[in-house]
Amino acid sequence: MPASDRGKARIQALKFSIGEEDRTATTNSEKGTVLAKGFFPRKPHSQDPSEGAIYPEACCKTDAVMEEQILRQLKKLKPYKAPGPDGIPNVVLTKCADMLVERLHWIYEAMLEKGLQYKP
Repeated sequence: MPASDRGKARIQALKFSIGEEDRTATTNSEKGTVLAKGFFPRKPHSQDPSEGAIYPEACCKTDAVMEEQILRQLKKLKPYKAPGPDGIPNVVLTKCADMLVERLHWIYEAMLEKGLQYKP
């Protein structure tokens, strides 16, 4: 007999479908699998919308980015949130904002000039 706390089942049997077949999960392992698939579905296949897409011309040129704007945004960051895709912790960006703002300004200016965008 498997180890248990001899208490009642905490989660009732779960009904789910695979294709057109209806099934019921009764064991803890089966229930866990069903719940995991329900709460954490597989990531959809990435489709690059730029492939074959035709975009209209921009209506106007983007305004220049000012160092004050960058500094203001860096100061707004919550320091202990999880880092973004670049892996740089927000606390580093907030504490070193004065040293980073000039370099970030050049990066943003070059991105605007060349029409570059971040691709996730």
